[in-house]
Amino acid sequence: MKAAVVEKAGEGFVLKDIEIADPVGREVLVEVRAAGLCHTDLTLATHNPGHLPLPMVLGHEIAGEVVAPGPRARAFKAGDHVVGCLVQWCGACAACDAGRTHQCRHPEATLRDPADGGPRLSCDGRPVTQGMGLGGFARHALVHENQLTAVP
Repeated sequence: MKAAVVEKAGEGFVLKDIEIADPVGREVLVEVRAAGLCHTDLTLATHNPGHLPLPMVLGHEIAGEVVAPGPRARAFKAGDHVVGCLVQWCGACAACDAGRTHQCRHPEATLRDPADGGPRLSCDGRPVTQGMGLGGFARHALVHENQLTAVP
């Protein structure tokens, strides 16, 4: 699929063909219908903060349609309309149980475990990072269901 990839910090976006994995666990494959260009995305692509795990697909302001929910995804079915959520939250810690998802103790739970079969995105056999867990500057995004919200 086509994606706008940041390959080198400070050098902007490059349109590339990348591979996307099938959804596992609670991941949801979303066809991206719209993505906003936030100042953060632009800043990370055009300046060199020196800490980005590159290459990376940015884009955290997304809206789209669910194509395929993973085998353990409970919140969405194919055809549901969704928007992405920047906050990564596990749903199981004390903060999440108290409704304070912004204070989640284990936000990494929304990322793919390497034991689940490799990265969500790759290019030429190399992993491609999803910026903020979403990576919406692509035709599709593979996202943990906790980072999506249904819209009518």
